[in-house]
Amino acid sequence: MADIWTLVGGAGYTAAVFAFGRLSSSFDWSTLFGTGSKKAVPQKSTKDSRGAAAGLLSEIKQELDTHSASTRRLNEQLDSADHDLICDQAKATRTDNSEFQKFLDDRCSELERLLDSRGSVKKLLGNLAGHRKRANELDGVLEKFEDPAQIESAVSPLRECIRDLQDHNKRLQAELDQTRKAVAQQSQQLEQAQEEARVDALTGLPNRRAFDEKIEELHSLFGRGNSPYAVALLDIDHFKSFNDEHGHAVGDKVLGFVADVLRGTQRWTDHVARYGGEEFVVLLPRMTGHKAKFVIDRHREKIERAALTVDRQNLSVTVSAGVAEVLPGDTISKVLARADAALYAAKAAGRNQTCLEDDGTIVEVSQLRPMDAEVECPVA
Repeated sequence: MADIWTLVGGAGYTAAVFAFGRLSSSFDWSTLFGTGSKKAVPQKSTKDSRGAAAGLLSEIKQELDTHSASTRRLNEQLDSADHDLICDQAKATRTDNSEFQKFLDDRCSELERLLDSRGSVKKLLGNLAGHRKRANELDGVLEKFEDPAQIESAVSPLRECIRDLQDHNKRLQAELDQTRKAVAQQSQQLEQAQEEARVDALTGLPNRRAFDEKIEELHSLFGRGNSPYAVALLDIDHFKSFNDEHGHAVGDKVLGFVADVLRGTQRWTDHVARYGGEEFVVLLPRMTGHKAKFVIDRHREKIERAALTVDRQNLSVTVSAGVAEVLPGDTISKVLARADAALYAAKAAGRNQTCLEDDGTIVEVSQLRPMDAEVECPVA
């Protein structure tokens, strides 16, 4: 019951479009959302709302079982000759029944707020409302048991009311289980699609969206007084010439080649992503700019030394890199702009090198002091 519903967020990225295209071809969205078009997908979905809705549905299932057990106990007591015992049990059941009705009202209102109430969800809410109505009818019958003189005449209507509730509860549970199984499968596929929306389809690295989320996280920690972070931008040198001289297919291979080297070189604490075009970005948590410059220069050297052979031809691939450390008062845009300024300086200085923007000063890798390079570089 906990995963009966999932909502879909807009992707907006190539990998996400591909993933949702595959999903749409294998699943009829109109069945789930009650629309005439597979494109009519709810736009208000979030991971939090899905989790909250799943929790509410789990609560409802448990409460349905509890209410059913309460009415079953009362039904068993109706065969007793002890009218006082029957009245006491009826009173207890009426209290439980009143709380159950309020529970359904509250949870159904919350579900309507969280979920797009169309299609199967609208039907589910309608059936829950029908169950709530039956509980209200039970309340009217139980009221008669407060008068001992009406007990005999009220037993038969009460049995019928309880039987109707039990039967409806079974049908409702069966419907929920059927819906849960169908949507659980789609939920898994949608979670995968959301994950793919954060992956660059060409290189397999995290994409700009994933990078933005991670740097927001690191910047928030930095703002709360935690350790700093550094960011590096790496740009493939003369990338246009690969496309012009060898074709875009070779250009794609160059991008994949650089991505593979970066993936295999990165420290396990770092985060490498494709920033866009021929640019890559590396986030280095808990690291100063000078030490980050040394780490990134090792990345640059490994790319330079690695061999890329295309059609029996060895291609020379190098990158230029710019590094910046976040400073007090920096916005994310500002620290990225400083890394970009360092990258521009590396390009202007002849390419295939690493520069650091150090609070307004550009520092080339040749100026790296030995003490600056004393940093462990665990590889993932």
